[in-house]
Amino acid sequence: MRMLALFILALMALPAEAASFDCAAASTPFEHAICDNPELSAADDRLARTYATAIGGLSEAALAALRADQRAWLDYARRACTRDAAPLGQGRYDARGVSCLVDLFDSRSRVLEQSRMLDGRRFYPLGTYAALPDPDAAGDPDASWPVAQHELSIVQIDSEEEFATGFNAFVRAQGDILSQGLVSQGAPERVQLDPHSDTANAIVVEEQAGRGRITLRVNTYWYGHGAAHGNWTITYLHYLVAEGRALEAGDLFAGKRWKAALLDLAVAALEAEHGDALMLDDTRYIAESVADPERWDLSDDYGLVIQFQPYEVSAYAYGAPTARISWADLEPYLAETADAVRYGF
Repeated sequence: MRMLALFILALMALPAEAASFDCAAASTPFEHAICDNPELSAADDRLARTYATAIGGLSEAALAALRADQRAWLDYARRACTRDAAPLGQGRYDARGVSCLVDLFDSRSRVLEQSRMLDGRRFYPLGTYAALPDPDAAGDPDASWPVAQHELSIVQIDSEEEFATGFNAFVRAQGDILSQGLVSQGAPERVQLDPHSDTANAIVVEEQAGRGRITLRVNTYWYGHGAAHGNWTITYLHYLVAEGRALEAGDLFAGKRWKAALLDLAVAALEAEHGDALMLDDTRYIAESVADPERWDLSDDYGLVIQFQPYEVSAYAYGAPTARISWADLEPYLAETADAVRYGF
């Protein structure tokens, strides 16, 4: 007799044994979809185990926030894979709907895997979600994208350290910028989201350098319904704990020549690393990107890694290339605070 794991997640404020259901009691299309499809059942089991791990060791406040977030996600999941962005009241999910649910469950598990200890600090994810009917698909039972799915996941720190409040507020503000004010389904205020596209944006912890720097990776994804492919980006936010702010270029580089030198070194690194895949006739248009701290990956001990986006310096199919510049080559242009930034002093 199989336990219906999603109900455990939905009723997690109750004792665990009070939220157990077996598939013989399944009554809604959502329940039947989980029970009747092996792939979705496996994704559901994975999600239950991931969630159980994700809530371990959280403070009462963080636990309450993550529980509320899981309930909001469950409401979203019931809407996102139907044909009208409303929970399916009768009938069964079609093959497209089941496949959609599998993807949704697996992506939720990946989000919850961000709940972890990292070098003595406890991080956990929170999100906002919305499902909207695509008006172009109204009345079309064969539409491939009947519902627009919008998801945002950000990371928070569960800590009594003095900086934690400021860090959490910083990340939430960055999340608002990413989502343009996305709010959860059914919230009192609704923003005008695009009903013709899907978005999936996330801010996750990339690195914790010492106690002084927390680097966040920002992943964005946008897909216009019917397009040949989606568009995505990778950037970084480097939070300086003592300063209570994001890294600025002047924290790492100094002098009048560093921008020009960094551009020359980045172009040389791109040519060496990517060869014929490079599409870069004019280097001037990437100068701003190269000098932007949000393009800098500081996690490599041997060099500064500069992140480029799809289409920026190569064909889309090539992905999002990087260029690594050795710290030795950058030494003449580094600021006095560079080592503190790199190592998190």
